[in-house]
Amino acid sequence: MDSNVDPSELLPVKVSGFTFVRNAIKLQYPIVESIRSILPIVDEFVVNVGDSEDDTDELIRSIGSPKLRILRSTWNPNVTTGGYVLAQQTNIALLNCTGEWAIYLQADEAIHERDHDALVRLMARYRSDARVEGLLLERLTFYGGYNIAVVAHPFLYDLACRVVKPHQFVLSRGDAAGFTVHPKYKERGRRLRAVDTGLTVFHYGDVRAPAVSADFQDEKEKFWLETGAENKNYYDRIAREFVTEYSDTHPKPMHDRIRNWISPVDLNSPQWRSVSSALEYRRYWRSRLIKLIGRRDIFPSISNNYKIVASHRESYVCQNA
Repeated sequence: MDSNVDPSELLPVKVSGFTFVRNAIKLQYPIVESIRSILPIVDEFVVNVGDSEDDTDELIRSIGSPKLRILRSTWNPNVTTGGYVLAQQTNIALLNCTGEWAIYLQADEAIHERDHDALVRLMARYRSDARVEGLLLERLTFYGGYNIAVVAHPFLYDLACRVVKPHQFVLSRGDAAGFTVHPKYKERGRRLRAVDTGLTVFHYGDVRAPAVSADFQDEKEKFWLETGAENKNYYDRIAREFVTEYSDTHPKPMHDRIRNWISPVDLNSPQWRSVSSALEYRRYWRSRLIKLIGRRDIFPSISNNYKIVASHRESYVCQNA
């Protein structure tokens, strides 16, 4: 045995998966594919199913895995700002995880099987490292179709904490974009100490039929959009220069869904908005700078609540190591 290897790294790691979902069928969430994308590497998967207007509960049970543990909850109708209800629902699932590590996937996210072995190795490596409370994955966001990726920060190059140590007083925060640490579950939390894995989480943010996308936007307005209704037209919502064709592979559980998908969005359509907003230009130049420097943490992320203590990204020099 290598004398530099901690013996604990060679022992099996107990891993939980967890998520929450509501109206998965109505809003075309790929929740079944999401769960299946990490089912081979978890010992249990906790699913918090909210009160739905469709057969979401039956859909989850159709997965048929003994690893599934289904909880049921009612979303608080009085929590209508900031998306805070999403963190509440995330925490219901998180607090029921029994693993040393817990992998969090939102209902429109998946992890590619090519990253499974590396992720398991990293969980084993850092299981006993008290400095580390979470693992970061880089978000790859799709828009309108499975062959269309967003190429502007924070939808590209953004690091999302998707693996946490549930016994370390970790809680979901804000609109469930990330996590903070609350020692002994005190009200005042702190940033989570995390490792940049160099791995990817696939985010199928708004890949839906146009009518369903409009319903999805309406649902967002109920819980966390406080600045007015977002444009519901795919071509107007983002400028053409901020999306590009994606030709690489997707996680295997997504293959049937992708094969049966007829995209409502055409990259060559003249309907795309051609004039970029000031915010989009800032995101464009942020993306160029991140690509040039190789650092993912030089600008605020969607979930800017972590401190990187180590990195497995080749081009990254960690200041906190």
